Order: sequence, then C-alpha cells, then structure tokens
Amino acid sequence: MGPLLRGRELAARWEEPSVLAEFRVRGLAGHLARAVFNVERYLDTDRPADAPRLDAVRYFLAADAGETDLDGPTARAIRDRGEQAAGDGPADLAERFDAARARLAPRLAGLPADHEVVVLDRWLLPLDQALITRLVELAVHLDDLTVSLDVPTPELPDEAADLVLITLARIARARHGAIPLLRALSRRERAPQVIAAF
Repeated sequence: MGPLLRGRELAARWEEPSVLAEFRVRGLAGHLARAVFNVERYLDTDRPADAPRLDAVRYFLAADAGETDLDGPTARAIRDRGEQAAGDGPADLAERFDAARARLAPRLAGLPADHEVVVLDRWLLPLDQALITRLVELAVHLDDLTVSLDVPTPELPDEAADLVLITLARIARARHGAIPLLRALSRRERAPQVIAAF
C-alpha cells in the first residue's frame, strides 16, 4: 500500500470525491491507513476485564449494528477521523504509514495469537482476530481507493485473500443465512440479488 500512498494519482485526486458517498479521496486514504495505525492503538490500550470478548466476525456484526445514516454521528465521525489521519498530504500520510508498519513488525512478532487487545475501546479480541479485522478493512478500502483513483486494484497475497474472503463469507452467512450464501456462490440462476457482507 505504501507505493499507492506515494503515487502521483493519489496526489492528483487528493481533494476530489471518492467512490464512497461523502468521503473525499484524502479522507478515504486516511481511513485506509488507520487500519494499520489502529493496531498500535489496540496494543497500547489497557484491557478492562469486563469488556465483551468477540472474534472478527462478531466484531463486524457488532460494529455495524448501529446507525446506517451517512449523515449520522457515527458515519460523520468515521469520515472526520479519516480526514484527520490524512494529515498534511499524501507524502506525510505515506511516511507515517511506513513508520507504523516498521514499528509494528517486531512488536507483533513477539506476541502470541491469543494475546487480547481492546478494539474501539469496548471489545476484547484475540490478536489474530483483531488483525483479521484490519486485513478486511485494508482489502476492502484498498479496492475503494484504487477505484477512486482509476488504477488497478492489486491482488492480495494468497494467505491474506483466504482470511479476508472467509471472514466476509462468514459475515454474509450471519446476515443472510447459509442457503442464500450457498446459492450466491454456486447457482447463479437461484442466487439472491444481494448477499454482501456489509
């Protein structure tokens, strides 16, 4: 993702609308980078003993259970945080993104998969599940950003793609049921029109 943040396409469209409603390209780029920035935040937040324990799928179901209004306070706060994360421009964002990745690499290597972290200041997730949520965010919003910039979306590494697609399928199953998902994946003549995870 670093090369995309440093690309001339991002700089050229920095202030333009993105393909996501109400998101400018700069805010979308900041939101995308927050998928990495937030990992450090999760690791640094004290763990309350009484916080609900979730996995990656239940996290997305819980996080998306509230308002759906694009003008509501939650949606506005998400956009505002993306704009703030965008900082002083693409070069600044790329530098901070690369620095966060460099700090996280040795830190994550020394932690077990079941190390619990606090996500969104209210839920406990095992580290491996929290990282899956970040992979999903990175994959989905990388596609949003590249489409916004009219550049090809890069292929995900196989292991990351498997984790992301399995998680999205599990979310879709929780939302729509197993049979509609089965039909969407195997029988176009009986596939429901909408089976999206989000």
